[in-house]
Amino acid sequence: MKKHSQKKVLAIITGIGYGHSIRQIPILEKLKSKGYDIIVAGYANSHEYFQHKFETLEIYGPKFPERKFNFSPFQVFLKNLTLPIKQLINMFKLKKVVRIFQPDIILTDFEPIAFSIAKDKPHFLIFNFDPELYKEYLKDRKKPFKLQYQYIKSIYKKASKLNSQIIVPSISNRKSTEKIHYVNPIIREIPKKATVLDKYKDPILVSLGGSYFGSEILDRLLHILPKFENDFIISSYKTIGKQQKNLHFIPFKENFLDYIKSSKGVICFGGHNTISEAAVLKKPVLVFPVPNYIEQTLNAYEAEKNDFGISKILKHPLDDKEIFSVVNEFLSSLSSIEKNLQKSNVEDNGADQAVQIIINNS
Repeated sequence: MKKHSQKKVLAIITGIGYGHSIRQIPILEKLKSKGYDIIVAGYANSHEYFQHKFETLEIYGPKFPERKFNFSPFQVFLKNLTLPIKQLINMFKLKKVVRIFQPDIILTDFEPIAFSIAKDKPHFLIFNFDPELYKEYLKDRKKPFKLQYQYIKSIYKKASKLNSQIIVPSISNRKSTEKIHYVNPIIREIPKKATVLDKYKDPILVSLGGSYFGSEILDRLLHILPKFENDFIISSYKTIGKQQKNLHFIPFKENFLDYIKSSKGVICFGGHNTISEAAVLKKPVLVFPVPNYIEQTLNAYEAEKNDFGISKILKHPLDDKEIFSVVNEFLSSLSSIEKNLQKSNVEDNGADQAVQIIINNS
């Protein structure tokens, strides 16, 4: 480990998907530009993402069943029976880093182990779970996520017990409370001009990741989308197909804000980042959240509640007629959704707001 002499941040970032890492990169880059020295601890996707950007520490993390259509807390439990032992190893690694690096700030998105180290230092929890939105969802849809909610609630409680600052990015222009700092979406730098999709007819960007769930939906969409007149630009971690009629494949890109900005709309999962980026860029979204997953369900609900798009929770086995119907509804509603987005005031300064909160409270 290198010697460090500047203000120091230890960021512990979950490696489940890339969304958490992509949310943190603008914050960490802004802190770096202000003279902070940074070490990122992560696993799987977060370690891979940051290892060439900052000094990193690889730790262990949970695993999720790949070949499951919906989210099952019980299956996750079975997949991670050895995690408690691995967490002890993580504690040893992190305490060693704390002893040598001596961070001034502990930042996490969304790893609870952060609250077990360097308790005398300011801690900052950054995550997109909005308790107020969950209350609204329960009142409207009356479908509780008891186990998942209790888990998230327990981490927020740990953060509050340690007097940590909780920062929640939102597309709903919420006012901060005594316990939570609400900020605008935390997104990467927006391109001033984007023309990458200009040659296509009313292009719709399709971004469904590379999970089993995403592959299942995308496989159906490849048969359904040619029935429409729009061009569909398909970006996925694992799926590359041959161009046909109105289907056009591009490799997965880390930063595809230029593609979102060039599109007429986005078909995506319920990930907070993509929905937030689309809202800032005034692009309608059609969201297929992972079934039974509280975070994606709430993200999709928030987009629909604000009239920023349409959401549909699909059930297995997938029904082609149902998918065709919701895609048709989305394409028919693009104009009205876009008009509503133009009236919205969702700004792209969430990273600046988060950095200011970190500086003011450390």
